Amino acid sequence: MELDDLDRRILNLLYEDGRMSYAEIGRRLQASENTIRMRVEKLVKKGVIRRFAALVDPRAVGLNNSAAVMLRIDPERLENVLKELADMREVYNIYQLSGDYDAIAVIMCRDLQHLQNVVLDIKKLKGVNDVNTLITLKVVKAELRYALQ
Repeated sequence: MELDDLDRRILNLLYEDGRMSYAEIGRRLQASENTIRMRVEKLVKKGVIRRFAALVDPRAVGLNNSAAVMLRIDPERLENVLKELADMREVYNIYQLSGDYDAIAVIMCRDLQHLQNVVLDIKKLKGVNDVNTLITLKVVKAELRYALQ
């Protein structure tokens, strides 16, 4: 879907406050509330906006440790392993890759013991041949917004 300038400006305001009313968005963008409502509904229908959700600080809810788990996976089991990873509640992002590793999973855990247990569970998945775990020392940037140019 091609986004026009108004769509981008609406999305940028919703990035700032996903609960902003259509009336407030319209006021800020000098557009009618009805126009904004129709545009947002179209963005949802087309899948540009996947859902509205609260952005929670993981540390504020006890998820103090994170890691990137790089995986080499048997090609015949790749889809099954990716599905099993996606079903794990500690796994927040999964990226299928090209190169030396087949996938990377980002996990969030309460503490190092929890993290170790999750990594062991991942290693036990049928089809996982190798795991390289990179524990996060410091979060430099964690952005869930995309540049809308």
